[in-house]
Amino acid sequence: MTREEHLGALLTERRWTISTVESCTGGGLAYRITHVPGASAYYLGSVVAYANRVKTEWVGVPEDIFVRHGAVSAEAAGAMSSGGRARFGTDLCLAITGIAGPGGGTDEKPIGTVFVSAATRTATRTVRFRFDGNREQVRHAAIDAGLDMALELASAE
Repeated sequence: MTREEHLGALLTERRWTISTVESCTGGGLAYRITHVPGASAYYLGSVVAYANRVKTEWVGVPEDIFVRHGAVSAEAAGAMSSGGRARFGTDLCLAITGIAGPGGGTDEKPIGTVFVSAATRTATRTVRFRFDGNREQVRHAAIDAGLDMALELASAE
């Protein structure tokens, strides 16, 4: 059973809904979740937001987070997951923001830096990752990390 199939079964069993807010993965997380037949029973929707303005206007991320911490930060990822959960009214929202490359990295946030966040009705968890590889490998690793986090949180609550 794939990660997304396992997540779908768990969400169905718990009668939970899920949404996603993605930046560097460009909708890949939504694709993986909805690739499972019957996903419409638990998957409500997604926002793919590369521009900070979209994250603010559509997801509710406060602009000052970008000024103080940057778009690729634990604070931005946490606000994306909690804002997405509130906007969609889901039990769980996954958010991913990062630098997939090949450009855009800095000494502080090198290529492969990704923040994955999951928000439920009771908690928000955000983890910083540093993935190796090319753009596609970083994106795939980020999606897998997001699915793993969703599985962990949905299993624990």
